[in-house]
Parts: sequence; structure tokens; C-alpha cells
Amino acid sequence: MVTPFSIRISRAWRSLLQVLFWSLFVVWPLVFPPQPRPHRPPSGKPPEPSYMVALNLMAVLFFYLNTKILIPKVLEKRGIGVYLVTVASSVLVMFLISVGLRSQSLESDLTNVRFMLGTIFPVLFIFSLSTTYQILNDFHRKQQSEKERENERLKSELSFLRSQISPHFLFNILNSIVSLARFKPESVEPATIQLAELMRYMLYESDEAKVPIDKEVSYLKSYIDLQTLRLGKKVQVGFNTGPINGNHSIEPMLLIPFVENAFKHGIGMIHQPTISVQLSIEEDILYFLVKNKVSMQPDDPKDHRSGIGLKNVERRLNLLYPQHELNIVESEGWYEVQLTLMFS
Repeated sequence: MVTPFSIRISRAWRSLLQVLFWSLFVVWPLVFPPQPRPHRPPSGKPPEPSYMVALNLMAVLFFYLNTKILIPKVLEKRGIGVYLVTVASSVLVMFLISVGLRSQSLESDLTNVRFMLGTIFPVLFIFSLSTTYQILNDFHRKQQSEKERENERLKSELSFLRSQISPHFLFNILNSIVSLARFKPESVEPATIQLAELMRYMLYESDEAKVPIDKEVSYLKSYIDLQTLRLGKKVQVGFNTGPINGNHSIEPMLLIPFVENAFKHGIGMIHQPTISVQLSIEEDILYFLVKNKVSMQPDDPKDHRSGIGLKNVERRLNLLYPQHELNIVESEGWYEVQLTLMFS
């Protein structure tokens, strides 16, 4: 799930903001001391700023006592029972300290209800605030950890998918060169050079997360040229690239399985075999079309191992390009793949 808006603050900045906030919180009574109200009885006069500063400082200490020690080391390890007893003891200690400080700053009845409530409520408020803060902080940290684990899982899965594609692709290319050695031995040398270019791309480019789209297009062209060299005029092959606007990058070897599949099943027991590949980019959207004639004979043998590449590329599309549309249609003697994806 992608959040529409998020703010990321480094740990150093978070620490600085906390120091500034709590410093302002502690010294606030000194900057804006409580003012006496008219006609207030002597016993109800406002507390001294020094008392309020001491109380605020004690509240800050209790905040971090709860978030850094009581919740992670008592609540999570010893259970809620021990935690509540510890919190109650801490609140009682704070209350007694507060009573002692207030008795020195004010000559008032310590059993006064207003005094009692004015002392206990800030303590309970800080306890509630610190507990809520720590719960939200732990929840956010767990979400981040889960997201990191999910990203690592996806990286591992993509790496596995790539490792499956490369040997499968190389196996088919070697078969092509074997065919050339049998029927067109003079074409073996240029085909081997072409294969070397393909291997260079596979070894040194495909490990990158993204590659420029023009490199992927050149890779497709080299593969199609190699197949055309092997097949000669027996197969009509067309590779057309429309407008490619903008500097876009793409997952390496993402498109080749569709072209490979067309050559795998677009020749053989087919009258006038034809393969057509079209690619264009318009307004950050890639349009890719691969068409090939298929045999109308039901007993035409199929190599089911070729399905590995298509399954892998579909999985990679789902992982890397959620905003894509893939349509595969077989109709009236044609097998057609239409892929539309939006660059992120």
C-alpha cells in the first residue's frame, strides 16, 4: 500500500525537534508566568514559576522514563501487571515530590481538592501522552520493518526470475547457432559476434535495476538480427520503432521473452511465417506489440518449456509496473501480445 503523503525526518532532526520542544515546555512558566486573578483568596494565588519549571522538568523525566524504560523493558518483557504496578509507584513518587515542592512555594492546605486535582492531572496527562506516543512510534517502526522485509523479498524474487530468464534465453540462441553451423556455416562467425554483443548486455547491463530504453531497444534489434540471419528469407520479420520521447529507463530484459516466444512458435509448420514487432513511447507510456502467425494444425508440436519466459515476465510486470496492461490474444491464425505500461 502506498501512502499518498508522508514526511520523512532523519533521526538527528527528530532529536533536535524534541530537545527544542521540551526546552520550551520546561521554561514556559518563566517566559509567561501565571498572573494572579483579581479578588482571588490568598490561599488560591498562582504557583511560583520555579515550582512550575520543576514540575514540567519532572514531567519530561517521567515521559522518557515511560517511553524508554517502562514500556520496552517492563511492559513488553514482564507483562502488563508488573507494568501497571511500576507506573502506579512512579506516579505516586511524582505526586509526593510535587506536593513537597508546592508546600514550599505556597502556604496552602495540602488537602485542598483543587490542589490535589491540579497535581495529579498533569501526571496522568503525561502518562497518557507518553504511552500514546510510544505505541504510535512502535507501530510506525513495525510498519517500516515489514516494508523493508517485503522489499527484500521482492528483490530476491526478481533476482530469481532473472536467473531463470538468462539460461533459457541462452539455450535458444545456442540452438540457433547450431542450426546455422549445419545449414549456413558461412554465417556462424557473424552470428557468434552478434551473440557476443548479446552476452555483453546480459552480463554487464542486466544486473542494473533499470537501463536506458535505447539500450533495451538495441538489444531487441540485435536478437532479431541474429534470428533473421539464421532464418534468412523463410520468415518475414519486421521491427518498427515509433517515436521514443523522453529519457526513460526500463527493467532490463523485460521485453525479450515476448519476441523470443514469437520466434519460437512463429516458424515451423506455418504458411508464410510472419513476425512483427512494434515499439513506441508517447507521454511516458510504452506501447509494445508483438504478432506472429501460428500453425492452424492441431498436431503442431509445442515446446512447453518456452512458457517459463512468459510466466516470469508477467510476474516481473506485476511486481515492477503495477500500472500496466497486458493482453495476449490468439485469433484467426495470429498470436498477438499487446503491452502498455506507464513509466514511474
